[in-house]
Amino acid sequence: MKLRDATPADAARLDEMLTKLIHDEAQYDSNLNDSCVVTDNYFDRIGLEGHKLLLIEDEGEIVAFLYGFLYEIPGMLANPIAILDALYVEEVCRQRGCAAQLISAFKSFAAESGACRVELKVLSNNENALHLYEKLSFKETKKYMAMDLT
Repeated sequence: MKLRDATPADAARLDEMLTKLIHDEAQYDSNLNDSCVVTDNYFDRIGLEGHKLLLIEDEGEIVAFLYGFLYEIPGMLANPIAILDALYVEEVCRQRGCAAQLISAFKSFAAESGACRVELKVLSNNENALHLYEKLSFKETKKYMAMDLT
């Protein structure tokens, strides 16, 4: 398996994988449209300063990706925060270290960019994701709360 930065040629495949991520997460969040199809989401972000799109290939096929970016508020935050926005590993490649490899590379990007930490949001009933992040040393530091209006 090979880790690398995404290129514009990868954008359509990354959009396809984001679609799969949304479909997977729809089981945990009733507001996600499980028939959504993502198009043209990542093309303009590839290579954009402060953004990182990483992927893992297995025998030439993209099997996992991570998208993250730096969040800065000049005057309020002393250092940027690296936001891990999306992480997806094809089901057949799970439990093979892909997520850990992607997160490690993102942590390096974040540190080199002057970020003080990596943050992410995870649905509280997604036990597999929670277990993964805890195993990789993420700790709960905030509560993200929501109130349904329907």
